[in-house]
Amino acid sequence: MNLNRSQLARTLNRVLCNLGLSLAVLAAATTAPHAAWAEEAKGDPTYNGNQPIDSELDKYWNAEQKVQSLQNPMYERKGGFEAALHLGIVPNDSFYFPKSVGGRLGYFFTDTLSVEAGFSYLFNANSDLQAFLVAVPGGKNGPTDLTKGAKKAPQMTWLSSVDLAWSPFHGKLGIFASKLSNFDIGFVGGLGIIGAKIDTSDGNEDLPAVSATKFGGHWGATLRFYVTRWLNIRTDYRQFLYVPDQGKPFLAPVEFTLGVAFLTK
Repeated sequence: MNLNRSQLARTLNRVLCNLGLSLAVLAAATTAPHAAWAEEAKGDPTYNGNQPIDSELDKYWNAEQKVQSLQNPMYERKGGFEAALHLGIVPNDSFYFPKSVGGRLGYFFTDTLSVEAGFSYLFNANSDLQAFLVAVPGGKNGPTDLTKGAKKAPQMTWLSSVDLAWSPFHGKLGIFASKLSNFDIGFVGGLGIIGAKIDTSDGNEDLPAVSATKFGGHWGATLRFYVTRWLNIRTDYRQFLYVPDQGKPFLAPVEFTLGVAFLTK
């Protein structure tokens, strides 16, 4: 019985010794290459103490960190001029449907603050309501013109404005995951000047409408999308306020435009 215990103890000791020796050899095999790499890397001026896997990960993390962050407008505009050409419509006139063509010229005091002047010439056509009133069907002698003898609505012929523009919102837009572009959103407000034909005949058909210039106010918003540094596509919303005739309520025509703009900066 004692012999069996002695043999068992010796066998167990041999197993433990072999296991310890194997672990020691494995540890030496894994630490030796790292130590050699560390000794070599210390002589490299670019070595920063990172492990090999850290260096590999840095290639990817650093690439992400180097992506441009847009804290300011992508294109500098301070001291630059912007000239724009546009086409548009005035959709909220009850009696006419004006289509506009015109342009704007602006100067940037800063990248976000500018002064701008605009002008639109209007080509008028009768709205559906006006077309109906001019030729109401059902009369004995054909269509009846209900506008005869009645005072006609003011007809705008051109729109002009001088305003301050502020563009506090801007962002970047990736196209096909490769091209980075810029857009901004701005607000405008200032003086509105309206050219209009005013009917002062009080029903006298022999007296033509009088061309008049009316002063008022206006406000609106602008969205720019930059195609290149000097070229952008812009769409504008403008609402004007003016009184067409003394004692009459004010009118508030709205103009939507779409055009291209050129930046000289």
